[in-house]
Amino acid sequence: MSAAPNAPHVAIIGLGAIGGSVALALRSRGVEPSVFTSSTIDASLAANDSFAVRESLEAAVADADLVLLATPLDAMATLATSVVGAAPNATVLHAGSLLRAEALGFTPEIAARVIGTHPMAGSHLSGFPAARADMFHGAVIYVERRGTPRQRADAELLWGLAGAGRLELVDAMQHDDAMGWLSHGPQLVATTLAYALASAKRDGEGLAGGPGVRDVTRLAASDFAIWRPILERSPEAASEVLMGVSNALEQVRHALETKDWESMERMWKIASDWRRSLEPRA
Repeated sequence: MSAAPNAPHVAIIGLGAIGGSVALALRSRGVEPSVFTSSTIDASLAANDSFAVRESLEAAVADADLVLLATPLDAMATLATSVVGAAPNATVLHAGSLLRAEALGFTPEIAARVIGTHPMAGSHLSGFPAARADMFHGAVIYVERRGTPRQRADAELLWGLAGAGRLELVDAMQHDDAMGWLSHGPQLVATTLAYALASAKRDGEGLAGGPGVRDVTRLAASDFAIWRPILERSPEAASEVLMGVSNALEQVRHALETKDWESMERMWKIASDWRRSLEPRA
């Protein structure tokens, strides 16, 4: 496919599920990004998929108009500093799941140059094999409100090319607090349930698990190496979620034990209505 007219020179640092998916999506739109990853496995797989993987971060961002950092949170500060130094005129975005500068370890100088853009899409799998060109199709992308007009325009350009449905401007603190419930909480609950099932050796006693248990525990297959830096940087929010879920479980357990079907039906309806509200309207 020929390059899109007036296409920006985009560099992507990190070729896991997020970075790799952005790279594939951009290619499908005629934009061939410069890419770099410190993972030899992901680099080899991307090269086999005909991406020209650069030999260094500096080579990848040379002359870039726009750089996306799609790396684990614990590597973000060091890499952001390197990118800002190597590409002083580029817009630098990151795709981390937290936005607060202190959570990322950004100095004020680096925070001024690097704006967070969190796509509400992803995979419980990791690495380049988890990347898909359509991962962000119709997705919501949260963008830090503090960005300059150019940073916001470049964020809209990049994620629009990647297939996003819309961008929403948010404050970093508001975003990070909400993600405790909307992202980190579901991961912890799925992992906890899978841990409970595994500890009780409830594998169906020879029966195959149905789609229900697979759906609810899908996130439990996520790599802890990805989640550890997220949880390390937001332990209070994660703990609040677990406390809330624990309280709700206790209410359900009590209703069940006391045969309080009226309360059970009320909670069931609240949960059902909330879940149905997430579905797109016809």
